[in-house]
Amino acid sequence: MSGIQRGAKSSNLPDGMAYTAPGAVPGQLRGARHKIVAVADSDSYLKFACATLDALGPEWDREVLLVRSPIAPTREQTTAAVAGTFCAGMTTPVIPASGLRTALAGADVVLAAATGPVAEEVYLHASRLTPRPALVSGLPGVAFPATEKALQFRSLGDAFITHSHAECRAFSDLVDHLGLEQRVLVSRLPFLKSPARPEPVDAPLTQVVFAPQAKVPVLKDERIAILQSLAALSRRSGYRVRVKLRAWAGEPQTHLEQYPFDTLWGELVASRAVAGHELEFCTGSMAEQLVPGTAMVTVSSTAALEAIDAGLPVLILSDFGVNEDMLNRVFVGSGLLGTLSDLKAGHFFHPEATWLRDNYFHSQTVPLADLLATYAGRARTGKLTVDAGRLAAAKKRRWRLRIRTALPMPALKLIRKLRNVQSEQAVGNSAHASGQQPA
Repeated sequence: MSGIQRGAKSSNLPDGMAYTAPGAVPGQLRGARHKIVAVADSDSYLKFACATLDALGPEWDREVLLVRSPIAPTREQTTAAVAGTFCAGMTTPVIPASGLRTALAGADVVLAAATGPVAEEVYLHASRLTPRPALVSGLPGVAFPATEKALQFRSLGDAFITHSHAECRAFSDLVDHLGLEQRVLVSRLPFLKSPARPEPVDAPLTQVVFAPQAKVPVLKDERIAILQSLAALSRRSGYRVRVKLRAWAGEPQTHLEQYPFDTLWGELVASRAVAGHELEFCTGSMAEQLVPGTAMVTVSSTAALEAIDAGLPVLILSDFGVNEDMLNRVFVGSGLLGTLSDLKAGHFFHPEATWLRDNYFHSQTVPLADLLATYAGRARTGKLTVDAGRLAAAKKRRWRLRIRTALPMPALKLIRKLRNVQSEQAVGNSAHASGQQPA
């Protein structure tokens, strides 16, 4: 059953709420209008925050903020992240960490949709409010492997959102191991729209989209091999082959990318290893790329789940390993694993039904909104407490890690200005290298 809450039992949750009956909401919460504020710090977390709050519906008062940070998204990344949500067309406020306490005042629930150090900073500010809001967090995509570090930064939280039964089991085990008093909730990734198991779309293949992952593969030669295989597919098949970047080289991302694919492609074109016309590079919303007739290829990316959700065939490259280091162990048993040879030949796959049920495509019988309403009610009545020991440990970590949000405003303004300029230049450079108009 989806919506089950697992993990060490917390005094912050009412007795009897460890397992919530489908669709059940405590009587005193029915009809209540609660406020949730989400705080993000990067493009991927901003997308997660907007989509999560969008799925809660207009019955909630919803607000999304960006905290000042060196990895804050550019204008283009922000537009892509908010696309299709209630935040589209709105200006996302950017605030300094010092302003968090004021910005979070009046919230019943705070969603720390941010990297670990920033999530902890959000929790520290929210913990000082009276009454204290419920503190909730989650990761913006595939969360395997489950790591102690992720939970330690979020140890002050009341609840941690996972997006599959497999993730719930992994993080629940860690919660118990660490002795944390928080619940692990099961929801669905908010940008997956299929009601349950997605059905394959029957359409002739005309386009292939590659979704890079910033962290894997690690080696430059491995990344070049992917680009050369994509180019070989383009030459053999005549398909339109696109590389959908999360960011142009030099732009901020949640994770550092040592060898950006657009830079490597420019090197291949300059050395005449490829003609240059084989591939197109673009940024923006992934949803815009996932149209009928498209296949998805990646080493490890949440974009694969978006493609599955759209009924499109997928190829998960296994040439570089299938393990926790490659962030793709979750796809074992999916039926989607293949090789660069499969890519060159244009072989793509649809997932196994049994894998779908355990990994991200379960039926959501208890909406996340109902689960969060329970925490909102507890917050509003002042029944949420702060563990003094964990609070002290969080404050100790804070001074070693606060640099992420503590740069002076002039420095951050300069960083953002340079990155916006780099973004515009990268679009032009990529189009020049491939002989195309910018996508």
